Amino acid sequence: MLEATYNLFVKVMSLSVMASVLALLILAARFLFKDRLKPAWTYLLWIPLVVRLAIPWTPESAFSIFNLLPLEKEPAQTASIPSTQPMVGVKHEAGLTGGESGPAPDAGTAGAGLSPLATTPGLTPANPTSPVNVTQPGAGNALAADAGWTPLYLLGLVWLGGAAVVLGLSVMAQLRFTARVRREPEVISPDIRLLFETCLRELQVRRPVKLIETRQIAVPALLGVMRPKLLLPASTLHILEASGLHHVFLHELAHVKRCDIPLNLLTSLLLALHWFNPLLWYAVRQMKADQEVACDALALTHLEQECHRSYALTLLKLLETLPGPIRLAGAAGISSSKKEMERRIIMITRHKKITAKNTLLGLAVVMLLSGCTLTGAKLNSAPVPEKSTPAASPAASQDKDTPASGVKGTLLGEKNGITVTAKPTGENTLLHEVTVNVRGEVSRTFLWDAGKDETRPPIIDEADVNGDGTKEIFIRITTGTGTGVYMNDIHVLQPATLEELVVEDPVEALNRRLKSSITHRDNHTYVSAELDGKHMSKVYDYTEAAWGEKVGFGAIVSYELTGGRIVAHLAGAASMNEFPLEVVAVYGKDLTLDSVQMYYGSFIAPPLSEQEIKSMMEKRLPATGWTFGKDGGQYTVDFTDPPNGEEQGNTYKINPFTGTVYDAISGNPLRSLVNREAIDLWEISDGSKYQKELYKLLQPILDTEGFEPVSKDWISGFTGDGYLFGEVRKEGREFTIKADVFTSQWEEIPDPYK
Repeated sequence: MLEATYNLFVKVMSLSVMASVLALLILAARFLFKDRLKPAWTYLLWIPLVVRLAIPWTPESAFSIFNLLPLEKEPAQTASIPSTQPMVGVKHEAGLTGGESGPAPDAGTAGAGLSPLATTPGLTPANPTSPVNVTQPGAGNALAADAGWTPLYLLGLVWLGGAAVVLGLSVMAQLRFTARVRREPEVISPDIRLLFETCLRELQVRRPVKLIETRQIAVPALLGVMRPKLLLPASTLHILEASGLHHVFLHELAHVKRCDIPLNLLTSLLLALHWFNPLLWYAVRQMKADQEVACDALALTHLEQECHRSYALTLLKLLETLPGPIRLAGAAGISSSKKEMERRIIMITRHKKITAKNTLLGLAVVMLLSGCTLTGAKLNSAPVPEKSTPAASPAASQDKDTPASGVKGTLLGEKNGITVTAKPTGENTLLHEVTVNVRGEVSRTFLWDAGKDETRPPIIDEADVNGDGTKEIFIRITTGTGTGVYMNDIHVLQPATLEELVVEDPVEALNRRLKSSITHRDNHTYVSAELDGKHMSKVYDYTEAAWGEKVGFGAIVSYELTGGRIVAHLAGAASMNEFPLEVVAVYGKDLTLDSVQMYYGSFIAPPLSEQEIKSMMEKRLPATGWTFGKDGGQYTVDFTDPPNGEEQGNTYKINPFTGTVYDAISGNPLRSLVNREAIDLWEISDGSKYQKELYKLLQPILDTEGFEPVSKDWISGFTGDGYLFGEVRKEGREFTIKADVFTSQWEEIPDPYK
């Protein structure tokens, strides 16, 4: 058993070295031909590597690159390690060393672990039939047993154990995930199923593929070999519109069309055998990155040219809200790392039809790599001299689409004589040459992310945003949309020169300032966030998602101009489908963030406007008998003459910053306009039951932050704006918190009763 393990280990090591050479050649070819090879051919470069790892035998060739390396130039010498069987009086068969047979090594050489004859190819013992006479009959077994545990044998056992661990972990992760997904339901929406079936026909996928809605992952993915399933996260239905889902379906079905999942499984098995080789791990990671790009290219062939930009925006939308790509051997997801996503976007913007030159170049590179690496060195022969290989004819330089000189561009927006026009660039259709013209007096062209969207044209305004006494030009351009989500870029220009002023990036600033953590325990996920002394705590009753380590901000940013000041709204993401908080950032005159306010993440952007509050209250109140008003920073509802006589004379207030409705007299919180999952306390008239529900609503703060109540009745009063006071303890320190029961927003304050 030990001998067989060692022999297998030696063979795997030999294959690993040869595969490493091939991997380096492929990486070099990718670099040299990165602008000439089409994505499909770049991906096909990796197929020889898989073949090299999977097939231990290769034909001999004078053109093999391994003639230049000290690998397999002589017959195999795997019998140089002594057997663990008794060696006294036994003939040593040396058929693998160039001789016919020979004596077993004596005690002196056996103790060294190597036979001189076995390590010298082509030598035949002088007396091949003479048995070895050992003076101590029992010594052979002891020495042989010691030889079985030589460092080389131990190295083979370590390799075998490592392979078993890597393979076992991969199989367990795959089985666990498959078992969880097996219980998930199929998508039942007729519109989505019709779109999915249309994509199946477009790609001519004849295998049955199930469309599953799941909360187990946060990014669309394909799972399974025999019965593939397209896993569609529930959040994707809210984040992506129909066009985005169309892009996702085309990409994932491209994996089915190209049989990527079986290849990924085979690659994972081979990696388990070569777990000790970091170069192969890196190579396989690059292969899977090329796999994603190749699927993008196949999907783009089924889209019109004008839809390519929309496809790229779909990828960006998934990237900005995703902590990371899926890591399963039997799965393939649409997302990837940010670095690889940049490469994919560039490919998409430059995508063109495959030409005969592209095909010939790809075929030549693949055949050259296969010919010199999938063959072995000629045995017992000198290295073949290097032969000059005709250089592959260089591919024609990539054409650049340059707009005709007479094209002025598409009018995006116009206001007060200020016009904004755009035309795509030749190299990157995501970026446009945007020309701003101010009343025919001054004009300047910029390279911006822009596109024509008649439903959401650019907002053009003039305001003194930096306090220099001159009204700057404020331009807001919509760069992406989702269901109820809009992403913007803003540009602030000096009116005289149209020089663009630097506006602080709110994403980078808030990712620095927000302190947060995401932890998991007892099948729950706990999110804690703090911004400038204001806190928010939230508990989710599941852990199966692509959670990040902390709350982060990405592409979901919108801007507005309010009272001459720039205001940014940002959504904080804990995972792709969970946005526990939102931040409103107000810019100062130096165009950096002046003030920030954290709010509960909701379906409606905070703080709530008068119209929003009135509209939501109208749905919950009788048609008549009440009036709506404003008292300072709070909104009020007065029951003057209710139809049924109830609530007569009662007054309720609404806090626009938390969305909490509370009793104007007692301050008791009653219901939330922003947290639809929170219990409605409005109808609870029993005081003890009401108090019990209050404590239950505040429990997430205690669980997330590790607080302990100082007493059984730790709620000490109400503040008059929907908040309440609570006395808590942490690490031996007692203090008072001011908290909103429905949104778990809180802050530490001085004791109000002292």
